[in-house]
Amino acid sequence: MSFLNFFRSLDRAARIGFAAGAAAILVFAAIAVWWLATPREQLLFGGLKQADAAEIVQALDEWKVPHTIVDDGAGISVPADVLYETRMRLVSAGIPRGGAVGFELFDDSDFGVTEFAQRVNYQRALQGEIERTIAALPGVENVRVHLSIRRPGLFVGDREQSKASVALGLHAGETLTARQVRGIRSLVAGAVEGLSMEQVSIVDAGGNLLAGGGGATLQSYEARDDVAGEVEDRLRTRISALLGQVLDSDDYRVSVDVQMNFDSVRRIDERPMHDDAVVVRKRVNAPDPAAFEGQEAQDEDVEYRHGTVREEVAAAPGRIERISVAVILPVGVGDNELQRIESLVSAAAGLDERRGDRLEISRLGRGATADAGAAGERVPAEVAAATPARVGFEASAWPAWTRMAMLLALGLLPGLILGYGLQRRPPRLAPAEREAVLGKMRAWLAEGTPPQ
Repeated sequence: MSFLNFFRSLDRAARIGFAAGAAAILVFAAIAVWWLATPREQLLFGGLKQADAAEIVQALDEWKVPHTIVDDGAGISVPADVLYETRMRLVSAGIPRGGAVGFELFDDSDFGVTEFAQRVNYQRALQGEIERTIAALPGVENVRVHLSIRRPGLFVGDREQSKASVALGLHAGETLTARQVRGIRSLVAGAVEGLSMEQVSIVDAGGNLLAGGGGATLQSYEARDDVAGEVEDRLRTRISALLGQVLDSDDYRVSVDVQMNFDSVRRIDERPMHDDAVVVRKRVNAPDPAAFEGQEAQDEDVEYRHGTVREEVAAAPGRIERISVAVILPVGVGDNELQRIESLVSAAAGLDERRGDRLEISRLGRGATADAGAAGERVPAEVAAATPARVGFEASAWPAWTRMAMLLALGLLPGLILGYGLQRRPPRLAPAEREAVLGKMRAWLAEGTPPQ
């Protein structure tokens, strides 16, 4: 049977369904061809400042690379087939520079530049290089560095100390620990000749002093909280690891509070040595022998001095005064196991009753421990390194032929369903065949015999 005869044998509803299925297949095929032929774009750089975005756009225009500005000017996307090549070209060209000028300032130096101009350019380049290094740290959004570099004098006493000021802008929700602040100060001090860590001042975007200003880092309340927080985190991690080995589940919560004393104490102990006295002065007074004939008289005066022991002890700030630990356990923990856990936690935290340390352990249900976790546990602040080349739209992991096959399968599905339904329907008889069947049925009815 030809296709034309097959189509004519269908009724009106079947013809409409068959035509709709064929049209759907053609539409899906056209969409698949258009989707595969259209070049896909991926994010080249994201989170850019306006100056960096303008610099990248200028370079792409010069290289005749098609691009699209997205995210209100904060991102630039290019076709996927030239993404990595374009990114490598920009990196090799030093673009984007992050708004700071580094040592590339001396690439095209002029021999007629004065010494003062060379010194200013060197200071600008050094500031820019330090800004780039600090900007690559996790959590740092923007940074500004100001240097006051000492000038060599004729005499050693004429040399002034170099100074530096760093202004940091952090991402939303990010904070710096005392260790990170000390690391930034050490980094800046190591990059500038004649600069010590004590001469590096660091402030945040709100103008709050993080380090410097003529005082030690531990003198600031923020640094004290960071040190106490590090001790609390270390004890909490140790106790949690211990409970994880003892209990079968992780349905427990641990809270640690550490009170520290940052006062500097200096004690001097001086005491005498009772043994091995030393004669420091001896005086003998002998009277006139004529006055005391036949008698011997002598007056002797001896002065001894004992040695002294002098001990001078300076206690460093940061002494632990009291530790308070609270533990919430599942309600199914028995009394014997509770006592054993209490002893283990006390030993793991290094609790001392004479110091006033305190340990509280309670047994509550699962829901209570879940609610206590939000307020009891302190999660340390952690940040991921931010890179200038963040891919926002990743290419599909499916190959092109796989995507094409999937689209064709989706397009053929309605036709297959329709064909399966038509195949299950009984074939429609021709008019002559229909008349023959009706004649046989009339004959059977007239004869009164059932069909065999």
